Amino acid sequence: MKARLVGKLVTHLSAASHSQTVEIYAPSLRSLPEGCLLVMATLPVIDWNDSLLQDLRTIDKRTSDHVYAAIVMIDPFACWEDVAQLLNETGINGLINFPPASLIERSTTGVPIDSGQELELRRMEWFAQLGFKILYAACHRSEVATAERRLGSHLDGIVHLPEEALKLSIGKDMKLVGLDDQGSSVPTFVLLDGTGAMRK
Repeated sequence: MKARLVGKLVTHLSAASHSQTVEIYAPSLRSLPEGCLLVMATLPVIDWNDSLLQDLRTIDKRTSDHVYAAIVMIDPFACWEDVAQLLNETGINGLINFPPASLIERSTTGVPIDSGQELELRRMEWFAQLGFKILYAACHRSEVATAERRLGSHLDGIVHLPEEALKLSIGKDMKLVGLDDQGSSVPTFVLLDGTGAMRK
């Protein structure tokens, strides 16, 4: 597979609102020590969605078609109508299930819990019905076909996030690379670590 640089995972939005670079906007990562491993983002040490909402209340309105807000879709306490309203008010019309349910919810044997993935997809379908564009973070190939079928034309791409990605170092921006993946009908991306080096 050939790779090309297409964007980044960021903790602050860039000043250029009309940039063609894809940005996954994850302000909660600022709460974690720079350089720590991405696995920290899957642990209950920060209120992921609240960090996003606090930031959305303070940023200027944007008009970029290439910003995707990172949202934990299995949050049992989120008021989804408020999230949608704030995203609309700030001009962010894209979102991603980041970190994905399959990395957060695990059984005691370490197996992903399907109920969390189903809830995640239902919430993303709800956002899609409101007109939001979606990147879908998937850990396994089996999740991709389901996401493509259920999210349809609202699905802008797949971010492949295997368990090995949890060993990546968190930085202010982490590179997002496009892959020529013949197995998917939509663009596929993968993360690089904060130093710009891809790990196998």
